[in-house]
Amino acid sequence: MGHGVVVREAAAEQQEALAALEASSFDVPWSADAIRALLDDGLTRAWVAVVAGAVVGAALVRVVAGEGELLRIAVHPSARRQGIAHALLGVVLSASADACPLGIHLEVRASNVAARHLYARQGFIDHGRRRDYYQAPKEDAILMHWRPAGTRGARG
Repeated sequence: MGHGVVVREAAAEQQEALAALEASSFDVPWSADAIRALLDDGLTRAWVAVVAGAVVGAALVRVVAGEGELLRIAVHPSARRQGIAHALLGVVLSASADACPLGIHLEVRASNVAARHLYARQGFIDHGRRRDYYQAPKEDAILMHWRPAGTRGARG
């Protein structure tokens, strides 16, 4: 990974850094308490991308019954377009493959071409559409799904 990026599992004490990243990345960010609840729920794994000691990216995946849902992936605005999301997502998928033999799914705004391209480059395929899924502003979600190598016969 270039630019001195280190991707590792998030520690519970990083909830404030994750909340700050949320606030810089999403119109309706999750609070530090909400993030802590996810980190404590036993189903959610989180990773951070760190550059020079600062959290510049994060991803959260909830795993239930062999299938994952990418809940969030974010990169701080000042660190975007440097390959951090690609590196972060690559580590997340590699680390999640065994726990998610049925794959990982996600929703993404139809208009978020950059994110959709990132996911497609990592092997996600379009799997459907949810009309008016997002409310601020109202927009459809594109459903995407990824399967670990060697599991093509799994549910789809």
